Amino acid sequence: MNRFKLSVLLVLQVTLLFAQKNFSFVYLPDIHLQPDSAVLASFEQLVKQINKLKPDFVLTGGDMIYTAKNVNDKKAEILFNLMDKEFRSFRMPVYLTMGNHENVGITIESGIDKTNPNWGKQMFEKRYGSRYYTFNYNGWKYFILDGIKILEREKNYTQGIDSAQIKWIKSELNATAKETPLVISIHTPVINPHALTSSSMRCISPEIEAVMGLFGNHNLKLVLEGHTHLYMNLYFHGIHYLSGGSTATGTTEMDDGFIEVKIHKDDELVQFIKTYRPFIKN
Repeated sequence: MNRFKLSVLLVLQVTLLFAQKNFSFVYLPDIHLQPDSAVLASFEQLVKQINKLKPDFVLTGGDMIYTAKNVNDKKAEILFNLMDKEFRSFRMPVYLTMGNHENVGITIESGIDKTNPNWGKQMFEKRYGSRYYTFNYNGWKYFILDGIKILEREKNYTQGIDSAQIKWIKSELNATAKETPLVISIHTPVINPHALTSSSMRCISPEIEAVMGLFGNHNLKLVLEGHTHLYMNLYFHGIHYLSGGSTATGTTEMDDGFIEVKIHKDDELVQFIKTYRPFIKN
């Protein structure tokens, strides 16, 4: 019986090893697409730059558009249609992470409320599927999370992961082999880059700490975040914590770019790539 268990374990390990082929992807948070000629010309150059790299796929980090949260669903639809049109220029698959700017009509300026069938997260999910999901690529498993909680009464939002999502994460992890390399993508910070230079900033919230604890017995490799428009690369206890900078207008020149990750067997090569488009200041 023990020999049988050992044989099964060896077969599983060999299968996992062969499943992990070399590949690469681009992490692209905070694009802020909008119907502005300068923004669209800049994005066109960005797409050309990424296409030349030939990654296997692009993973966005949220805030692809700017902005659905302050407008009604009709204007939000224009922004999503624009995003769909522009993303068709990529020559590889694109996986989406939801950000705060993809939540429709949640502020008082929008003139709509939850009685509108497209309010909040509903339009995004109708168009693109669940706001949180997993996908597998060459033996690696990606957890795409929604880090935005809508504050309906305050007509605003805050950072956080809702209870339904936490229950789903637990279920997904229970169904995932502990040896499987894992990646998390979430728009809002897991590790706050501002906390590295300011003692008044909290590095990690208790809620996020609890969520990260769910992955403690698994093979977590990469945690990808956006929102701050800052580039950060921390490596701690075998995990890369990456804040992906931004390609939105107004980003500081130091943080204006995106992340390329190359996977070679069980190793990750992380590179921050500056955009070669003309730098645009506010």
